[in-house]
Amino acid sequence: MAREILFPRTRHLALSGVGQAEEAKAVGSEAILVPIRDALQASAPAGIPLPQPVEPGAPGVPEKGDLPAAAATPGLEAGPRPPAPQARDVPWVVTADISQPTGETDRCAAPDGSPADVRCASSLEGRDAAGSMAARAALTGDAVLLEGLDRWYRAAPEHAGHCRSCEFALVEYLRGTYGDHLQPFDPLEALKASALPPAERPFAREKDALRLFEAIEATKRAVLRARDEARRSRSVELAVLGRVGTLSAAALELCRHLDGLVFALDSLDPMAALLPLLAARAALGQRPAVAILPSGASVAHVRQFAALAAACDTDLMVPEDASAEARAALARHREFLALVRERYRPVAPLVDAEILLSPRCDHWTAGAHQRAAGACAATFARSQLQPAVRLDLAGGVRSRLLVLAGAGALPEPDAVAARRYVEAGGDALVLGKCAPVDEEGRVGEPLFPEVKSGLEPVGEGRVFMLAEGAQEAALSRAIRELSGRGRAQITLAGRGHLFARAYLDPERKLDVHLVNLDLREGGFATAQGVQISIAGQAAGGGRAGYWFAPERSGGKDGERITLNPSGFSVSTILPSIDAYSLLAIPR
Repeated sequence: MAREILFPRTRHLALSGVGQAEEAKAVGSEAILVPIRDALQASAPAGIPLPQPVEPGAPGVPEKGDLPAAAATPGLEAGPRPPAPQARDVPWVVTADISQPTGETDRCAAPDGSPADVRCASSLEGRDAAGSMAARAALTGDAVLLEGLDRWYRAAPEHAGHCRSCEFALVEYLRGTYGDHLQPFDPLEALKASALPPAERPFAREKDALRLFEAIEATKRAVLRARDEARRSRSVELAVLGRVGTLSAAALELCRHLDGLVFALDSLDPMAALLPLLAARAALGQRPAVAILPSGASVAHVRQFAALAAACDTDLMVPEDASAEARAALARHREFLALVRERYRPVAPLVDAEILLSPRCDHWTAGAHQRAAGACAATFARSQLQPAVRLDLAGGVRSRLLVLAGAGALPEPDAVAARRYVEAGGDALVLGKCAPVDEEGRVGEPLFPEVKSGLEPVGEGRVFMLAEGAQEAALSRAIRELSGRGRAQITLAGRGHLFARAYLDPERKLDVHLVNLDLREGGFATAQGVQISIAGQAAGGGRAGYWFAPERSGGKDGERITLNPSGFSVSTILPSIDAYSLLAIPR
């Protein structure tokens, strides 16, 4: 029977890179990152050390076969015992970088033949070394964090992907396509010697498809090796998390094999970070998603991004070089979230539109798909609409508007589902080219050939087509045109620049998270006199809300706010908002 993972128990995980448990507890961390070298040299894992074996007949030890002496206290009077002492105050997450090569046998190479500072994902020796390191990391600690999972994927093809192991892997891939009669040859030489554009060179598509497949396969084997070693050596189910750079196609694909993801944010613009935060939560479901701020973030940035991460149902971690003031700001935010965690239980986001972010499409478009989807998510947030991110369209579209941005290489199942949704009466906003591709990146016919530009009917639905790189004003106009059938479910008006993110539990409550985006040199410009209007289908029968804010002393029950009926919605004037606030409305 499968055992339960004991850590982490929830999808929220407050991580700290601090090496000392006392300092980690001071900043509100639930676990600390410990390098594998330090973990293996440290004390034994948490628990009670077993006593040394004794010989029968020794002082205080009965002879073999003798009955033990009766206990001084009867068993019925024993009562509950205190919990077993633990050797660690804060759980350990043991980190292991499996992307570092151990020698020339597993080191990848650049197109010019120079050695690359990354382990080849196609190398059998490299996969074995990565699995061995992951297995050693599973020998101690409460969880494992495998680092560098996407380094080889990011380095190829400009700086890696041209070693002998990559050559053999490509030949085997081509043999699976063309048949066993294919004779061994050097496809990389033909790829490098061609004068054609990189995407049109011989075997370029096959090489690009193999790049994504090999990165996922190498990581999957290391993850399975760590889990198997924990079961064999410790008889426990160990959580295996992964750490990547900024979100990429490989990172999103790897989420299905991991128990959590730690990823980097590449910008201090909250609207640029919106899509990665939403996409990470969509890819991981109920597993932890932790974002790392870029270096140089100020205290105000930490407060703002901690609020944004909470609104997107993820967690935040500051970089190792963060100042003491930044760590203290994050600790205060974690303390506030711990106070309202009982009411902060997002069940399902309130959705006005669904944005498709397909990892395969992002891979074939070299990141253009994610950039276009990120611009759409920011525009929806500025238009006070609630966007949700979908990684595929399995199960159909559940909102009234589907966004296909930069979708020039959609997987065929998603393309079929999108076309079926529109023909059945749905609306679609298409930004740039939109066409299906096969498994090797061959582009098919346009998905909506009857639509050239602007708003056109397709079947029972409508498609608004915009050119690639359209200005935000044109995108906003298209959103208003398509959303004319209904109004935004959460509307804010007043002095302040706020981001609202709502979660609905139909049988319990509605949570509205409010993040102040008006960040200035001296700190936040307090939003005052903001009126919030909530559609009746979202608010339900609630006529009162409870206000939670870090700077206010509402306690765990919050401050009661009356909601006034206004047509088919309810509205109220909110208290002042500094950085972050939460409005919980019982239904």
